[in-house]
Amino acid sequence: RSTETSDMSGCGLLHMPGRRYERELLAAYGLDDCMELLPNVLEASDIAGHITRDVAAATGLRAGTPVVAGLFDVVASAIGSGVTSTGAASIIAGTWSINQVITDEPIRDPSIFMLSTFDPVRYLAIESSATSAANLEWIVREFFEHAPPAGASPFEICSELVASVDPAGDMPIYHPFLYGSQQNGKARAGFYGIAGWHTRAHMLRALFEGVVFEHRRHVETLRRAGATVSQAVLSGGGSRSAIWPQIFADVLDVPVTVARSRETGALGAAIAAGTGIGLFVDFSAGAAAMTAPDRCYEPNSEFAPVYEQRYRLYGEINQAMGPLWDRMASERTFN
Repeated sequence: RSTETSDMSGCGLLHMPGRRYERELLAAYGLDDCMELLPNVLEASDIAGHITRDVAAATGLRAGTPVVAGLFDVVASAIGSGVTSTGAASIIAGTWSINQVITDEPIRDPSIFMLSTFDPVRYLAIESSATSAANLEWIVREFFEHAPPAGASPFEICSELVASVDPAGDMPIYHPFLYGSQQNGKARAGFYGIAGWHTRAHMLRALFEGVVFEHRRHVETLRRAGATVSQAVLSGGGSRSAIWPQIFADVLDVPVTVARSRETGALGAAIAAGTGIGLFVDFSAGAAAMTAPDRCYEPNSEFAPVYEQRYRLYGEINQAMGPLWDRMASERTFN
């Protein structure tokens, strides 16, 4: 049995500078008697073992093929999108809102959700919550996928509707809290400020913006803790939209690149394997050889004032709803 540094650091079980388990840390969790039960910690590109004859027969892989330790999934996605240098940011718009930036030193700040590491000298500061493209999946499943035009993707239809309207101060605000928020597990999603003249396009744009607003809240937490985010690579299902990456660039006010690979996590694992067998000298060389940008988006300054106004309102409604979400949870009954 073995594990690797990025996964164990993401679990909070690793003394990160030493890249090892520590009894004092385990004792803080009440796990001080579990040291001998934990698997050996390897570096992500270390060879953990080789394909056995039985596994080769079951999978078709060649017996003796080396298997590297691998990577924590979001760390693999960062590397597979080409993010390997200090200060580079990886944003994943998938089921979860993942916002991560590479630092030379670990950020020691209790406001940061998670720290991880992927090579012996650098770290990833990670802010995340279940508030991203899962919101689009929900609205497509419930309202759009039942009768789309022949041959049309309901996700593409949604993107086209969003692109048909510009951001405006009188549009609804959306909170992407279908599964709670990082700050309040009792929070719930909601549209605010709907008027009779609002259309499906307005509602969808509000949803797209609300998801990006929560990404921005995470990015601002990283910045307050000392991380620098001057550009970002976007991956995940949300990056496939024709309009969503531009909203990310506008709201975050940084250039946004979309990675060419659609399966950045798998590509990151492949880069780890290439590094482990000596095909690449390190992750940066592997990413340089195996990743490439697909599209690039610059912030549109024309919409900056309206986005600032709407982001502030998004936060104010969030604060105002807190006591009500708590009350709703306390009064909720289940049959």
